[in-house]
Amino acid sequence: MVSVLIGVGFSVGVGLIVYSMLFSVKLKRRLRIPSTRIKRRQLFQEKYATAVTRENVRKSNYKVARRLKTAGNPFGMQVFHYNMLRLALPLVTILLMFVLYELRNSLNGYVTNFPIIPFIVIVLLSYAAPPLFLVMLARQRREVLAEEIVKFSHRLIVCMTDKIPLYYAIRRAGRTCKVLKPYVDEMLIDWMNNPRAAINQFGEQIGINEVLPLTNTLLASWNAPEDKIINLFHQQIRNIDTMRDFQVKKKIEASPLRVTFVILIPFLVTGILCLLPWYMSFQATIQQIF
Repeated sequence: MVSVLIGVGFSVGVGLIVYSMLFSVKLKRRLRIPSTRIKRRQLFQEKYATAVTRENVRKSNYKVARRLKTAGNPFGMQVFHYNMLRLALPLVTILLMFVLYELRNSLNGYVTNFPIIPFIVIVLLSYAAPPLFLVMLARQRREVLAEEIVKFSHRLIVCMTDKIPLYYAIRRAGRTCKVLKPYVDEMLIDWMNNPRAAINQFGEQIGINEVLPLTNTLLASWNAPEDKIINLFHQQIRNIDTMRDFQVKKKIEASPLRVTFVILIPFLVTGILCLLPWYMSFQATIQQIF
């Protein structure tokens, strides 16, 4: 069994290497791809794009799409790719554990009992790993975006004191941004056609609540006098600070629950380790009886 699996894995690996080597060589222009192959590829791409779009606009996937957007779509991942990863990861884990189990039996020379409880725990962890990592990435990137929005607003006020148009002030204030800079650059590109639409698109692309005071201020000040613009941005900074203070208070209120959860982990691990010998002896007793 193990030799067959090793042979299949070796054959697949050799096939992938040969495939990559063959298709990395540029073919001559006189060698044309058959029209049926082109149509088949186009049909596959259309079906794939339709499936991705259908998963993105489905209402049940709204929260996942929002978290992916907040996390910056890591590795270009859409909702369709996220769902496929969440389904494929447990299957790969199950296959890998069965292969390792057979390999251990072949190396030991005798059949051992299959570890059911570790198997279930590892499969459940593999299924829960993508949402946990996505939440962590989204939370981390959201904090970075919120900090850059505050810094961008402060720099924008400094630039406006030089009595330059709002477009050039936004351009100058966005130079030092890192995560926020692509959104600012795209807003500046669309600014020439329609400033209000560019500002609204800027807020939709970022997709966090901390950007709402900034977009509202930009919408109210894109054609306003300079003194009024500075007052609006001062008010916008105060609104952002109030929102961030509320979020900090919310985290402080929820911190006891997190601390309790962290404290419970060692107790749970200790309990499992205490019950493990009893479980092993119980399993040995069951084997002797049956």
